[in-house]
Amino acid sequence: MSRALVIIDVQANLFDEPRAYRIDEVAALLDRKAAEARASGIPVIFIQHEEADCEWERGTPGWEFHPSLAPKPGDTVVAKTFCDGFRDTELAATLQRLGVDAIVVGGYASDFCVDTTVRAAASRGIATTVIADGHTTSDRPHLPAADVVRHHTWVWSRFDRPVSVLPAGDIVF
Repeated sequence: MSRALVIIDVQANLFDEPRAYRIDEVAALLDRKAAEARASGIPVIFIQHEEADCEWERGTPGWEFHPSLAPKPGDTVVAKTFCDGFRDTELAATLQRLGVDAIVVGGYASDFCVDTTVRAAASRGIATTVIADGHTTSDRPHLPAADVVRHHTWVWSRFDRPVSVLPAGDIVF
């Protein structure tokens, strides 16, 4: 089984006020996992969200990758405009070109883009491992971010194959 690390939407605006929940910790963890993946010859794919007239607008400072977690030479960047990392993007073609049939996923937002991409991968039969401590979101009007993260981690852990949830320390590249 050939794997890739997929980092979803960890962009500069998440570090602005109000900051995404645990964003510094999550970014540092994902940066370490990316370094491990690269050192083992595992592809690293960054998904970058863009949306007009907001903090995700292409070319704005918030749309850029944050210096604490940014693509390195040899990494792939996939642009997206929907929550689903596969919809109208090059992600599926990139995985195929790289010979990847399994992904390890982390990033932002647990309840939107991470969740939708995990479900889309599973529906395509792609073995998917979610990094339990490597995803985050922001507070929602009805629920604190910590509860959203905890809830989605629990939901994914209840999926049948091909989805699994593991802490970063248990994922070895």
